[in-house]
Amino acid sequence: MKILTSRFGVLELDEGAFISVPGGLIGFPECQRYVIIQHKPESPFYWFQAVDREDLAFVIVDPALFKPDYHVPLAGALLSDLKADGRDELAFYVIVTIPQGQPQAMTANLLGPLVVNTRTRLARQLVLDDQKFSHRHPIMAASGSSDRQSR
Repeated sequence: MKILTSRFGVLELDEGAFISVPGGLIGFPECQRYVIIQHKPESPFYWFQAVDREDLAFVIVDPALFKPDYHVPLAGALLSDLKADGRDELAFYVIVTIPQGQPQAMTANLLGPLVVNTRTRLARQLVLDDQKFSHRHPIMAASGSSDRQSR
């Protein structure tokens, strides 16, 4: 299937690559199909591109890369919703905000993680109520590495 995107042009994708997000993401309930596109080879960042809206894409990253103690609590209902047999089928991502012209100031929303079942291709965005996390967690300061800026 071909999809049109504002960032990548026309992409030819197998429908098996689509990730279904029943109910959509927060603020985007109408967009329920996405694909994950690697930003660049060897980059830790990905794009979470909406299939049905060419101009909607989010930068995402695995939070374990910069916050090793980050842990998403999983309720049985979430595992059921995602048709997951266990945590090992799940991938965790957080949405990244990069201020224009200031990549060193990028932050991650640790309070709204995306949980993706890599087997069923079902996903959900959670809303965590945990005061030890922030919706604007600095990535560069946490990584201690300025070379991520160039990726």
